[in-house]
Formats: sequence, C-alpha cells, structure tokens
Amino acid sequence: MTRSEPFVGRAGAAADLRAWLAAAAAGTGALVLVGGPAGIGKSRLVEAVTDREAVWGRCVDDPGAPPLWPWRRVLQALPEVDAEVSRALADLDDRDGADLVAARFRFVAVAVDALVAAAGPGGLVVVLEDVHWADEASLRLLRHLAGEIRRSRLAVVATYRDTGSLADVLPDLLGRPGTESLRLDPLTEPDVRAYLAEVGRAAVDAADALRRSGGNPLYLKAVARSSATGGGEAELRHLVRTTVAGLDARARELLAIASVLGEEVDAHVVAEVAGQPPDDVVPALDRAVRAGVLLPADAGSRRFAHAVVRDGIYADLDQGVREQLHARTAAALEHRADPGVVAGHWLRSAATPDALTRAAGWAEAAARDATRALAFTEAARFLSVALGCRRRAGLRDGLAALLVDLATAEYRAGRFGRAFGHAREAAGLTSDPALIAAAALVVRDTSAPDLLPGMAELTASALAALGPGADPAVRAKLLAQSAAVAADYGRATEAVETADEAMALAELSGDQEARLDAVRARLKIRPTELPLAERLRLGALAVALGGTGRPLVALWGHKWRLDAAFEVGTVPVVDAELTAISALAATTRLPLIRWHELRLRASVAAYRGAFAEARAQNRLASELAAAELAEDRSAAGMSFAFAQQFADVVGDPAELPAGYGELLAIAPPLPITIVSRPLCALLDGRRDEARAAYDALRPRLRDPDFIGQSPGIGPNLLPLLEEFEDVETAEWLAKQLADAPPVGSAGAGTFCSDCSSSWSARLAALLGRPDEAVPLFEEAIAWDARLGARPYVVHNRVRLAAELVVLGDFPRAGSRARQAAEEARRLGMPGWLRRATELLDRARTGGDPLTGREREIAVLVAGALSNRQIAGRLVLSERTVESHVRSVLAKLGLANRTEVAAWAHRRGLTAG
Repeated sequence: MTRSEPFVGRAGAAADLRAWLAAAAAGTGALVLVGGPAGIGKSRLVEAVTDREAVWGRCVDDPGAPPLWPWRRVLQALPEVDAEVSRALADLDDRDGADLVAARFRFVAVAVDALVAAAGPGGLVVVLEDVHWADEASLRLLRHLAGEIRRSRLAVVATYRDTGSLADVLPDLLGRPGTESLRLDPLTEPDVRAYLAEVGRAAVDAADALRRSGGNPLYLKAVARSSATGGGEAELRHLVRTTVAGLDARARELLAIASVLGEEVDAHVVAEVAGQPPDDVVPALDRAVRAGVLLPADAGSRRFAHAVVRDGIYADLDQGVREQLHARTAAALEHRADPGVVAGHWLRSAATPDALTRAAGWAEAAARDATRALAFTEAARFLSVALGCRRRAGLRDGLAALLVDLATAEYRAGRFGRAFGHAREAAGLTSDPALIAAAALVVRDTSAPDLLPGMAELTASALAALGPGADPAVRAKLLAQSAAVAADYGRATEAVETADEAMALAELSGDQEARLDAVRARLKIRPTELPLAERLRLGALAVALGGTGRPLVALWGHKWRLDAAFEVGTVPVVDAELTAISALAATTRLPLIRWHELRLRASVAAYRGAFAEARAQNRLASELAAAELAEDRSAAGMSFAFAQQFADVVGDPAELPAGYGELLAIAPPLPITIVSRPLCALLDGRRDEARAAYDALRPRLRDPDFIGQSPGIGPNLLPLLEEFEDVETAEWLAKQLADAPPVGSAGAGTFCSDCSSSWSARLAALLGRPDEAVPLFEEAIAWDARLGARPYVVHNRVRLAAELVVLGDFPRAGSRARQAAEEARRLGMPGWLRRATELLDRARTGGDPLTGREREIAVLVAGALSNRQIAGRLVLSERTVESHVRSVLAKLGLANRTEVAAWAHRRGLTAG
C-alpha cells in the first residue's frame, strides 16, 4: 500500500517499528500494538514502514461481522495456513461428542502454529487494522499468538484505538513477552509547518492549524484544504459534507448506500442495492474516489478514506432513508454474505414483524457458524440478538429452545451466571420434559456458591418432569448432577445414594456419557470408600473414553489414578499421571486443564520440599484463574487454600496471602471452609478469634457428612485440636482412624497431606499416650521418606523428639531434633527450625528448662487445676497464668496439659 500524502513527525516511531520488524526477520518475532485516536496516522505509519509482502486484515465496525473476520482476510492470503486451519476444523467436525470448549483451544493452537510456521526462514509480516473492533475470537487468537511469537520470524502489527473490545484484553496483551507497544502522539507545531510546506500551504499559520486540528493528521488535512473555522472532527465533517455536495446526485446516492454497507464496499453489491447496472455504478464510485471520499481497495471494491468519513455520511441520512437502505441491503446480501451481516442489516431496518423475524433467523444461522468456528462468545451474541428479535416480533414458539442454545453458548464461553439464568428461564417457558432436562444440564462441573441453590432446584424440577419411566440415560445424567450439587453442599450421605442410583441407571442405559457422569459424581463424594482396584479401573476407563474428544473426562481419570497412587505410596505412578496431565494440557491448550496441572504441580512440589517451585506454580495457577476462569470463584479460592496449608508446612505466617480472611468470611458454609476459618486465624496469630470459631464448629464434628466431605477436613482439624486441647474430639477421631486403611497422602488437588500414621500419632500425643505415639511417628517418618515428603519428615521428627522428651529419652530426642533442624534449615522452614532447635536445647539440658514460677504452675496443671483455679491459688490474674502455661508448653515442647501432667509425674513433682 502506498500513499502520496506527506509523512511527517513520525521518524522515531518509524525507526522503532523498522527495528522490531528487522528483529522478527532475524528470528525474534513480535506483536507490535500501534495505538492512538482516529486519524492520528496509525495506518499511514504502518504502510510507510512495511513492504508489499505484508499481509493485511481489517476489523470492521459491524455487529454482523462473522467471527475471525480480520484473520479470514489474512488466511486467504496465506493458502498453506488456510489449508491447515481448515483441516483442523474439519477434523473437529468429524469427532462425535467432541468437547467444543477444548476444541476451541485446539483450533487456536493449530492456527497459531500454522502462522508461526508460515513465517519460515524468510519471515512474515501480518498487519491487522482497527483491532479495537475485533471480535472475541480474533482477540483470543491474537492473545495466544502473543505468547508464542517471540521464538519465531513472525511480526504482527496491530493498530487500535482506546475503545471497544480491546480495552479488556489490552493489559494482558501488553504483559506478554512478545508484545511491543507504540503510541502515536499528536503532531507538534514544527511537524505541522513541515506538512503545510509539503502540500503547498506554507502561508497557512502553523500555530492556528495546530490549534484547529489538535495535531491530528487527518484533521490537519481538512484544515489545510478548507478555510472553515472550528476544530477537529467538526472540521472534517464539514469538509465531507462540502465534498459530497459537490458530487452529482447519482454519486451521492451511491455513497449513501456505501455508508450503509460499511467501510469497504463491493461495486456489484452497491449496484444491486441501488437497482442500477454495474457499468453505471463504477464510474460514479470512481468520481467519489477522485473527490477524496473513497479510496481504491481490492479488485472491484472501494473503501472510505477514513471511518469518520463514512460515519459522517451515514449520520446525515434521515432515519427513514437509513432503514429503507438497510432492508434493501439485507435482501441483496442474503445470497452472498455471511449470515451475521445479513442479520445486522435486517435488525437496523424498520422494526416490522417480518424484518425482525428475518433478523432472528439469520442471527441463529450466524450463531451456528460461530459455534462451528468455536467462537462461543460470538455465538452467544448472535443468539441474544435472535432472542431479542423474536420477542419484539411477538413470537413465542421456540423461545425455550432458543434460550437453551443461548445458555449453552454462554456456558462454553465461561459465563456461568448468565448461562444458568437463561437455562432457568427456558425451563420456566416450556412443559416439554426433554427441554427442561436439557436446560438443567447446561451448567455443570462448577462449585460456584451463587449457582448451587438454583442448580439443585432446576435439576429436581427436571427429574420430576421426566418421571421414573423416562430415558434412563437422561435420568442418570440428572441424578449425577444432583449428587454433585449435594456433595458441594456437604450432604455426603444424600449424594452417595443419589450417585449410586445414577450409576445403576447409567449401566442400564449403556450410554457412555451417562456412565462417565455417574462415575465422576460418585468419586467426587467419597472416593476412598470405593476399593482401590475399582478406582484405578474407573480412572483408566475415564482416560480411555475421554481421550482428546472429552479432555476434561480424561483429566478426572488421571486425577483419580494419581490420588490412588498417593494413597498407597506408588511414586512412579504419581509421576506418570502428572506427566500425562501435563501432556493433556499441552495438547488441548484448555485453560481449565492447565490450571489443574499447575495446581497439582504446586502441591507435589511443596510436598517434596521444592518450595520455590511450589510458590511459582501456585502464582501461575492464580494468574490463570483470574484471566480465564474469573466467573468461578472457587478457582481463586484454591490458590488461597494452598497458601494456608503452605504457611503451616513451612511454619511461617508471612506465607498467608493478604485478603484470605475476607475471602473465607464470604465463602459458602461448606465444611472445609468452616474448618479453614479458625485455622487461618490461628496461623495468623489471632488465637481468641480462632478459639471462638472453633467452639462454634465443634458441635458439627460428629456429623459424618461434615467430617467426610473433603480429604482436607481431618488434617486441617488436627492443629485446632492440639491448640485448644480438645481431648474429647481427639478420642472420637482416633477411633474413626483406627478402622481406616493407611493413607500415604491425600488431597493433591489442593495440597498433599501427610500420611495417616502421622494423624494417628498426633492424636495419641494429644491424648497423653507417648508410648503409643512414638512408634506411630516412626512409621510416619518411614512413609514420608519413601514418598519423598521431606517437609513432613521434618514435622514428624520434631513431634517424635517432643514425645521422646516426655518419655525422658533425651539422647534419641536430641538426635531426632538435630536431624529435623538440619533439614528444616536446608528447605527453608523457619517455624519448624525454631521448634527443632528448642527441642534440641531441652534434650541437652535434661528436659527441664522451666523457671521456678513455671515449674510451680506446671505442678498445679498436673494436679488438674484450671487456669482460674491456679490464679486463685497463686493470687495471679488468669491471663498471667495462661501466659505461663503457654510458656511451659513451648519450653517443654509439649502439646497439651495432659502431657504436662505426664512430664511432672515422671519427675515426681506433685502439689504440696
């Protein structure tokens, strides 16, 4: 592309752009974002710097434009890339039951890889104009390309204004390593003077021209050619009207049609809308080109000199004329344009029932095209247009089905709240049981607390509408949904019964999808209640049936197998399943799978003592959740939950993230959330708050639905039981664990726990049974060492040393404390290093580092006196006694008053 207008004031910007293009040709690709207001010279700069080999695509300000419109122009110019992308889409079309959300990301990955490959050894420059008008699918492709472009010979130059859809993704694009930014500022007075000299208007006052144009080159051109006063856009509009007024009536009529068609128009379409022969239309359009209103474009096409020119002509049309032209344009385009374009024109014509009905039909066709292109946001937009048109036209037939389609598109686009709202509305508009069931099954696999009540209600309504004699596959899917929601509410007993019923119906139906839904529901609730061999079998089945067509199913299968391997301590299987999940994430490019991979890697890294890696993976997971999974608040909450466990493992409250307490306060009252609130307060040093929250939850601890709802409940309870010396609950929990099979670790999806031997040992210590606790801690150390759980080896050595101190075995206590201190120092576990060091000192001094007052209080504690009774006996405040008791526990490395009594008894210390 070339132009004859003067090119002034852009030497620095041109040099920067040339440098980035040269670097791309040499192997360091870049996405260059060129920003600035309309008319500032973005396209002129790019045209001046790029050569004829550059490939151009242009976004348009047309709500009916099909998805990926600018990229389609680019692909047409790159046949090898177009063929590769077309094959990818055809391959997806051939997959029955393909997960379309995953397919969208595979399609984007194929397109990105093909564009990078097309750059080849010779380099490639792609120019995208006006990306502020880009559709969501185009921006998604651009965003993914920015992450891969650095290691290629591809340069993508995108021009934009600070408006439109780009505003939401611009910060993310600018943060990508392959992105460069170039912002064009207004021309200066010397620049304006140089421009005026080049166009032969040196006599015009440069300062006045700068004031009137604002330094905008497009407006400056108008100022230089016109003596009208005013400034900026008004100046240009005046010039447009003046120029158009100088054209003949036929040319003006054709420009009006062209303004309705868009920024770039085909002469034959203009002729069809005008009802005139093309041979008469072409010369008239050429007269508009000579007048500077239009510019030549591709063969047979013309485009407006600037968007503001087209906008000015369009704005001057009377409303009735504009509506009539849109109707004529829609009719002319029905056999040649994309459905969305046709729908847009019918929508902007007179709002008659016929026009609205036609607009709705074409919008639905556009939504189908968008879905095939995996552009779910655009599909939802077109379906929303269709819904509005049908309602305005008074058409009620088919509204419920249309609402289900809209809800499905929104769910695939990640808009869970809006999707469920439309699904519920659809169910309320129909008496068709099949349609009600379809509405109930739109939103799935989410624990979003604001959606759970409605999901439960809608699923129950669907089951009631179907009745017991309905298709067993459909009932199985609904029952699996109901079981999953019940589990999220913490109603495990109800959830198990419902999931079992779902599994029986799924097996009866022979429907694989129903079977998988039932399996997922059952394993979501109480996975360890199923035999290990059965869980491994079901995991393998899910992996096989999921494949790449339903990658989320395959993900759950890998996770079930990974959890089973952790449970029995099979490290090679853990690593193999984690590798398989990574491969699945890399193949599908699906954010949800990548998020699960990062969560698992953070958990496993922390479990093995690779703390720097664990922090990094958790940070990446948090960033991905914020960018791609924003409507699912539970995704962000998982990173906070990880950080809480991490703070406990390393013994450093500084690891607690800011705002976690506030998040827990507004989180739904699920069992794991209720337990996390006092634990967070305790880790943060807010003991009184933690005690109050713990006292409030204690009555619920015997409820099997509460304690068994999540693998994290038990391990999270232990620090609270120890801190608040809840011997009664400890006794009950110890009995529950006594009959349970051993567990190497659990909860890898959030944070890998310690082994069950450690849980039993801690309970025995709390109950004042050191002879029982010592062998259990030794067993836990053996488990952890075999699994590579270095931090938990430190924990259990410290606790073992404390019990050995209680038993008076100071040499062994010192040895275990020394080992724990050395490892804690290597790993970076400050809290546990401090505890190990204190225990080592006590072992060296014979286990009695107390002051006289502390020893006196320890004797009274051993006599079963409460803090209040001790305060009355010694004439001290109760708070002072409480402080002394805490000091005694800390110095002796003991967990509770029972252990203090045992320590005093062994030394023959009794109350006088």
